Amino acid sequence: MKLAEFLTQGQQLRQQDRTLAIDYFEQCLQNTTDGNPEADLGTTARVLLDLAVELIATRQPEALQRAQELLQRAGNILNQNLETQNPETSNEQKAYLLYVKAILALELGKLGDVLNVLQDAYDAYGNDLDGQALTDDAIGQYYVKVGDAQSALMSFERSLSVRLELGDESAIGKSYAYLGQLYLAFGDANQAASLFQNTLDLALANSDNFLRLQALKGLAKVGIAEGQWQTAIELLKDSISLLKEPVDTIEIGYLYCDLAEALLGDRQIEESLICIRINALPRFRDFEYQRGIAIAKHIRGRIYVHRLLEGLDSLDEDAIETAEDSLLDASIGFEQFGMMGDYAKTLYDLACLYQLCGNSQFQYQYQGKSLRSLELSLSVLDQIGMGNTQLASQVEVMLNQVMRGSF
Repeated sequence: MKLAEFLTQGQQLRQQDRTLAIDYFEQCLQNTTDGNPEADLGTTARVLLDLAVELIATRQPEALQRAQELLQRAGNILNQNLETQNPETSNEQKAYLLYVKAILALELGKLGDVLNVLQDAYDAYGNDLDGQALTDDAIGQYYVKVGDAQSALMSFERSLSVRLELGDESAIGKSYAYLGQLYLAFGDANQAASLFQNTLDLALANSDNFLRLQALKGLAKVGIAEGQWQTAIELLKDSISLLKEPVDTIEIGYLYCDLAEALLGDRQIEESLICIRINALPRFRDFEYQRGIAIAKHIRGRIYVHRLLEGLDSLDEDAIETAEDSLLDASIGFEQFGMMGDYAKTLYDLACLYQLCGNSQFQYQYQGKSLRSLELSLSVLDQIGMGNTQLASQVEVMLNQVMRGSF
C-alpha cells in the first residue's frame, strides 16, 4: 500500500471508530512485516507510529507498553532508512516519531523532557504546518498538565490559527475542543459552550464521530458547570453510546464519572452512587488506572457528603470517616499525578464535609482540619493560575467563615 493511501484510510477510520482504526493499523502492520520484501520502510514506520498513537489513546497499561515497543521499532527503522530518503521526508518522519514519544510520555506522566522533545518535533516539521499544529496541541496539553493555563492557551490558539489558514474543518474542530476544555477550566462556561458548539457543527458537517464525541463530552461538562443536569445526563448517555468496549473502556469510565456527577446534581443520589460503584470504578480497576480511580473516589466522597446533608446517613463517626477516607484517597492520587485543579477541589470538598460537623459533638475535632484544607486549596489554586475562578471564591467565603468562628 502506498503511504498516501494508507494515511487517507487511517484518517477516515480515526474519525469514526477507534476499534476499527486499531484493527486496520494492525492489519497494515501484518501486511508490511510478514514476508513482504516490497514493503516500504517509511510506510512500515508510519504504520507502527499510527498504531502506537491509537494504543496510547486507550490509556490502558498493556496498550501503553506495546506502544513503547512499536516506537522503538519505528525508531530503528527510521535510523536504518535515513540514508535513502530526501531530507524533507526524513525530517517529517523524525518529527512524527518525536511527537509520538512525547504524547506517550504525557500519558505516562513522565513530563521531564516532554517540552524539549515537542520543541524538537515542532522544529523538525519545518514548513509542514499540519505537523506544527499537531505538535502545538501536544504542547498545550503539556502546559495543562503542569498548570500553566496561559501558555496552554497560546499553544492552542496558535494551532487554531494555522488550521483556519489551511481550512481543514476536522482539524479546526479539534482546536475548538481543546480551547473549550481550557475555557471550562478557567470557569468561562459561556465561551466553552460556544467553542464546543462550533466543534459539534463541524463534526456533523463532516460526519466525524470523533469530533462529535469531543463536542458532546464538552457540552455535557458545560451543562454540569451551569447546573443543567438533565441536559448533561442526556448528552453523556449519547456520548457513551458512541464508544465500544474494550478499546474505549477507560473513556467510558470517565463518562460514567461525569454522569454520576450530573445525577448527583439532579439529586438522584442513589443512582449516582450506583453509577460510580457499578459503571466507573470497576472499569478503572480492571486496568489499574489510578487517575480514573482517584476521580471516581472523589465523586464517591462527594456523594457520601450529600447523603449526610440529605439525612440519608446518620452524622456519626463511621459515616464521616467513610466520606473522609474516599476524599483523602482521591486527594493523594491527584497530588501524586499532578492533577492540581482536582486536588484543590477535593480539599474544598473535605472542608465541606468538616463544616457539616459544626453543629455536632465533633465540631472542634474537625475545625482545624477544615482551616488547613481551605488554606491549602486556595494556595494551590493561586499556584496554577485559578485564583480568580468561582471555586476560589467559594473557598475564600468558607475560609472567612471558619476564621470568624462561624463554622
